[in-house]
Amino acid sequence: MLRRTAWLRPIYCTATAAAAYGNRAERGPSSAVMRKFCCTATTTTTIVTPVPRHNSVLTLNGGKSMATGRTPSEVLSPPIHLAVTPETLARIEQRQQTAFDFFDETLQLYGVEQLIFCFNGGKDCTVLLDLLMRYCRQQGISSRDIPMLYIKSDDAFAEIDEFVARCVQHYDVQLIEYEESLKEALTHMSADMPRIKAVFVGSRNTDPYCEHLAPMQPTDNGWPPMMRLNPLLEWSYHDVWHYIHMNSVAYCPLYDRGYTSIGYRSNTVPNPHLKRLDSSDFRPAWELADPTLERAGRVARKQ
Repeated sequence: MLRRTAWLRPIYCTATAAAAYGNRAERGPSSAVMRKFCCTATTTTTIVTPVPRHNSVLTLNGGKSMATGRTPSEVLSPPIHLAVTPETLARIEQRQQTAFDFFDETLQLYGVEQLIFCFNGGKDCTVLLDLLMRYCRQQGISSRDIPMLYIKSDDAFAEIDEFVARCVQHYDVQLIEYEESLKEALTHMSADMPRIKAVFVGSRNTDPYCEHLAPMQPTDNGWPPMMRLNPLLEWSYHDVWHYIHMNSVAYCPLYDRGYTSIGYRSNTVPNPHLKRLDSSDFRPAWELADPTLERAGRVARKQ
């Protein structure tokens, strides 16, 4: 059902994209959005040998990407050498396993057809998307069974809109778009898709108003009744970047230019704490040493 104030547009990918997802274990992220990277760590050990993984987590295999099963040259990206401590490696493995356990629990409570995930093109949602799609593949669930909800805005960065489109193609997901506030979008979505009972969200407990969220928590009064699913609550800022780097996950290129928390064009600038001293450029997001400064690039909206 289409509305005048809200529009619902499933995006159906090509057969080529569908076939690509069918070979998810042999594919890498889109080369057009792959970036060089390094992980921030105080004491480092270079991990270049195969590492055992938890039973539902993909493996580092002779230099191949843990998420894609392909070598760096196969995805047109530079060689991957992760500088992380063994403790960091173990923590990210545990984070991944905990997320997969959360998905197991979710499917004990809801049918796949009752689920949707909210995506905004940011780093946290990108990690959630990659985790969820990996889980679905391992469980034999179609990538199109859990739609992606994206709230469009005239104030959005073009890079975000482009990255969302790339993710739709790369993961072969069904895209549901509304052009209004999140609350209004969920209200109209509930009417248009009454089967949806729970929504995956990439919130972390360091986000504004999220410090007291539970992993599964109903929406607040005045919002359409729905269960919020928050599998990334305990993840830190650097956990997110370690996961992205260790699994060769493609991300929005704005993060290469010093953006650390992306909202809209009117309220987001590169993080001033990443400004290079010898130029007008900014260091990439993952080089932010103090994660409490993640939102330092957010500015008050102009009235």
